[in-house]
Amino acid sequence: MNKIYRETDIQILIATMNRTNLDFLRIMFGNCEVESLSILIVNQTSPEKLLKSDFDNIKIINSFEVGLSKSRNLSLEKASKDIVVICDDDVVYKHDFISMILFSFNNYKSSIHCFQTETDEGILYSNYPKKIKKLNYRSIRKVLSIEVSFLRKEIKSKNCFYNELFGLGAKFEDSETFFFLRNCMYKSVDVVFFPFTIVEHKSFSSSDDINSDRLLYAKMGGFCKVYGYLSYFFLIKFIFFLVRKKKILFKSFFYKFKVGSKGIIDYKMILKNNLDKKYE
Repeated sequence: MNKIYRETDIQILIATMNRTNLDFLRIMFGNCEVESLSILIVNQTSPEKLLKSDFDNIKIINSFEVGLSKSRNLSLEKASKDIVVICDDDVVYKHDFISMILFSFNNYKSSIHCFQTETDEGILYSNYPKKIKKLNYRSIRKVLSIEVSFLRKEIKSKNCFYNELFGLGAKFEDSETFFFLRNCMYKSVDVVFFPFTIVEHKSFSSSDDINSDRLLYAKMGGFCKVYGYLSYFFLIKFIFFLVRKKKILFKSFFYKFKVGSKGIIDYKMILKNNLDKKYE
């Protein structure tokens, strides 16, 4: 008989930095009863800026490492509940987000569930599917980290993890969620989308800064991981997209090509030195 999951089976894994108090939780869970939630916070910080909790339901890990993927992996290692919810510190949860997550896991057998995000203007963050749908390698590119929830034991049993070369604070500051989900799918774990809005986020995020050198470098490192030499084709295509959308001037083409090429070259060197795998 399948287990019926309850609120006590859910744990929210929050990645944050340099926090010294828990005031930010009041905003994040202003629509909920935070006392009823199980929360695990990984606070990447320094020894003089430690976060503490006096609440039994809020666990703190002060980490002196840097990198979002490292934070995610540490929280997965230390999590204790059956269902985990991946979370950042700049979101606001809907009042019924727990019930929607429970409904999905109690009615569908898949291990990873993805949901919808709404902007602070009340608009859906992306063009989401209209119905429950199994995602593929292409569609997981649009999934935000704050939309992901999964069965902890099943994911750990498959040795799925976040690639610490990718994500904010890493060498390639993008795509950590994509490569995590890709890692899971490569190991035969289904990723299923549910058209339920569980969280609110401001309309602009760090990954939206599409004309920045940082993101171009990171995207091309990721494209090289997936497509190899074809990543040069995607680099040219992406730069023309930026020009067409008037994000950059055409005279910047060769400079941007150089930035993107550096991302490709650097990832190729990582692969050559066996510091990463094309498929984990």
